[in-house]
Amino acid sequence: MTATETLLELEDQLWRANREGDGSFYAHWLREDALAVSKYGIIDKAAAVPGIQANHSPYLRTPRTDEKVIIVDENTAVITYRVEVTVLLDGQEAQFPSYASTVWNNTSGDWRVVFHQQTAL
Repeated sequence: MTATETLLELEDQLWRANREGDGSFYAHWLREDALAVSKYGIIDKAAAVPGIQANHSPYLRTPRTDEKVIIVDENTAVITYRVEVTVLLDGQEAQFPSYASTVWNNTSGDWRVVFHQQTAL
């Protein structure tokens, strides 16, 4: 499997874990210093993992399009794409189309998320 294929598979698994409220998956695959930026602010790993586990507003669907993978070097890569997020809010489905980017790092021998950004459209 190429680095690009591996990273796209890991990105799939991250979104699946988010939909399923699997905080333990994020606890493993986020670096300790990982950050996420969204309309909700800047979130570190310590806040992200329990938030995903609580799954208060579950993501129902997260199809991605226009994926691009940039291999910066053997230890760093960036994935960008459009994601059509469908969330369950107060019992109603809501759409949040966004652009997203994830920065991955492989200095530990396994790819880990360093940074994730979502920009709602």
